[in-house]
Amino acid sequence: MRKLTGMMISCMLIAGFTGPAQAAGSKEAIPFHPVAIKGKDHGTAKLIIPVPKSHHVAVKVSNEPFGKVKTGDLAPKGRTVTNPYLSGSDLTGVDPKINKYAGVYLLDSANRVLDFEQIALKENQIQKENWNLVWQDEFDGSAINESKWNFIQGGGGYGNNELQNYTNRSKNARLENGSLVIEAHKEALGGNEYTSAKLTTQNKGDWTYGRYEIRAKLPKGQGMWPAIWMMPTDYDLYSGWPASGEIDIMELLGHAPNEVHGTLHYGLPWKNTGEMYRLPQGAKDFSEAYHTFSIDWEPGEIRWYVDGVLYAKQNDWYSKNENAAAPYTYPAPFDRDFFLQLNVAVGGNWPGYPDSTTVFPSRMLVDYVRVYELDGKYREAGERPVAEETAADLRPPLADGNYVYNGEFEAGLNEWKFQPFEPSSLFGGEGTAESVNGEAKISITKPGNAVHAIQFVQPALPIEKGERYKLTFDARSTGPRAAGINISGPERSYTRYLSDQTLSLTDKMQSFSYEFTMESETDPHARLEFNLGQGSDLPVWIDHVKLVKLPKDPNAPKKVLPNGNYIYNGTFDQGTARMEFWDLAADKGSKAEASVGEAIPERKLHVDIKRTGSYADAIRLSQNKLNLEEDAAYILTFDAKADAKRNIGFQITNENRSAFYTKTEQIPLTADLKSYRLLIQPSESDPNSVIEFLLGGNRAGVTIDNIAMKRLAKPAVLEPLGTRIEAENYQDMFGVQNGLTSVGWIDEGDWMQYAVDVKEAGEYTVTFLAASGRDGGKFTLLRKVGNQYTGDLPQGEIKLEQADARAEANIPQTGGWDTWKTFETSIRLEKGIQTLQVYAPNANLDWMEFRKVGE
Repeated sequence: MRKLTGMMISCMLIAGFTGPAQAAGSKEAIPFHPVAIKGKDHGTAKLIIPVPKSHHVAVKVSNEPFGKVKTGDLAPKGRTVTNPYLSGSDLTGVDPKINKYAGVYLLDSANRVLDFEQIALKENQIQKENWNLVWQDEFDGSAINESKWNFIQGGGGYGNNELQNYTNRSKNARLENGSLVIEAHKEALGGNEYTSAKLTTQNKGDWTYGRYEIRAKLPKGQGMWPAIWMMPTDYDLYSGWPASGEIDIMELLGHAPNEVHGTLHYGLPWKNTGEMYRLPQGAKDFSEAYHTFSIDWEPGEIRWYVDGVLYAKQNDWYSKNENAAAPYTYPAPFDRDFFLQLNVAVGGNWPGYPDSTTVFPSRMLVDYVRVYELDGKYREAGERPVAEETAADLRPPLADGNYVYNGEFEAGLNEWKFQPFEPSSLFGGEGTAESVNGEAKISITKPGNAVHAIQFVQPALPIEKGERYKLTFDARSTGPRAAGINISGPERSYTRYLSDQTLSLTDKMQSFSYEFTMESETDPHARLEFNLGQGSDLPVWIDHVKLVKLPKDPNAPKKVLPNGNYIYNGTFDQGTARMEFWDLAADKGSKAEASVGEAIPERKLHVDIKRTGSYADAIRLSQNKLNLEEDAAYILTFDAKADAKRNIGFQITNENRSAFYTKTEQIPLTADLKSYRLLIQPSESDPNSVIEFLLGGNRAGVTIDNIAMKRLAKPAVLEPLGTRIEAENYQDMFGVQNGLTSVGWIDEGDWMQYAVDVKEAGEYTVTFLAASGRDGGKFTLLRKVGNQYTGDLPQGEIKLEQADARAEANIPQTGGWDTWKTFETSIRLEKGIQTLQVYAPNANLDWMEFRKVGE
């Protein structure tokens, strides 16, 4: 025992250090004597460690003493390590009985060990915590309690190509000897080869935060996939999966019965992060004994345990809606109700499929499920601890700014990979790649059954969020043939950062150039793909490949969001304090504060007005850099209320408020939250327009939410002799992607709306240009009198039963997404302004032409 500042601490100096570490460039010894005291929050200890600025500390939590640590070893890794650990900060996941060892590593700038001490934490060095049991099922009855559990029924693969059909039969789920039995059988049912069961607590047991403890015995065997996991009750709050979030408490792959996995799924593009726990050597596997699987879920941190042993903790995640400009405010998506799920899947993408060694029936036994709530206040989430990777963490560009290494092929094929998937024959493509006379030559013997059957790839490209890039290269063949390129994220389900581009190659070397903006989170492991399969076996030569970052324009306006919204974070749930992209200004003697509530129902912007004069513009809530045009009309919608009856103003100005592009609108508010709609037509075009809500002149506070602004195309005049409407010139839309000259990525439920002013009523022929790479395409045109532009039709989708007229046409496969063909249908149009709504799933759409029959 060593006496330190009046406190007793049990420390053990591990062999491998002959004396205290030395400061860099100095013979002076670095004092390294960590001291443990109680942390601030429940269940934490705090380590006091004086560390020079040239060094830092890592701390690893363990359930067993540490072995020998040597000077010069690399710092430990894993999700029980905090690196860097800041002296005096709370160390989570510790307890005085099991996870009581803290390994403290003094590290240099290269993360190599200079010194090490182990601390065996005692009860008086850990802040006390208590958990109260709030929900449980001990499975002691005679039947499954359906007031606590739902049965999921049916097959269909569940997004993972699983083979089971879930049922509510006692054969697949029952109580037996004090345990819940979930049993998979090899039997055909409903088009599936196997049956099993899946139980959930949705709308019967839903919680935000807490301790979740499940004692279970797991099945084993090739293709078996038992899981204990959690999904959000309000699935669509942060848009669908994966942005919705998923917490996997335990998953086991039947071919590795002594290992379980704890994982989080989140983000857009999809990201999953987790850790594997392996039973100690000599222990029976998870099928031979019951084990306790648990998580502690708190704001900003989730910890995983097996039999009380901490094996992972996570506190860095994010979530984003594809129609939003920034990630949701941390700790979304893990900041709202989730429910529990218990199931045994058979087969699937991850575990593979059963084989002759798999024994059926195969069962998971659950002894109990217990849910606890913290007795006291949960710790605060704080800011996301690790945001995107910085440029310093990424592979640097070459001296000329090129992020593609060996793009001139002067070093052969170094830095490049040919057919980088396993097995290389997966898609039936065969060929070779070589460097010939300073060019890459890809020879193809079998083109395979997909464009990516032959791939030539540069991996490890660092692509940073918000940056704009330019890709250039030269390519040729021995004759006409197609090829494809993209830049994607292989660790993010191959999300495209540069969308798939089709190359038309000839026997002449051509130069190609593409620009794109990285809209997703920074990806240090993106890759450039040349896809040369399926279409042709002609060889391809590639040279002068270059990817450079383009300079940023500090005055660039905000891009319109994918759903057509000009306003960023109008729902006040993104960025720091949920206020990103908004500014509140108070002058002329005024004083005001803006805040957004943390609880989901309270996520509205509230402006508390402390002091104000008589000027409405003395207090301004604004958003800048909106690219608004004189010839366009815009619909502004928002919800608002005030603490007392009052007016607020709205106007559009320039960045220095020297010019105003609209008259000031007066908006009467009451104490009830109401929806408002303004038609805006700016008097001038300005790529850096500013919208302002004017809140001064009254002490009553104001609450605002759901601010959106969309451009309304003025109605296209339809003449009897014929009028063409370009597909990308829609007035409103849902789900589609706008290309330079067409609309694509149209799925079931996606739609586009067009405003038209019909000069003569009658039956009109509708000719349209479409392309499709698959069967099942269909064009549906709805008509309804009225329009958003004139204010007599609300925003949103026109349902089939609401339409005044309807026309349809099938779009069979045209030979590819860039192979265009004309199709025809007809519809009755009335005279005057009306809205046309188009559905075209499984197709790309270029234009529509309307001509009155008989003209």
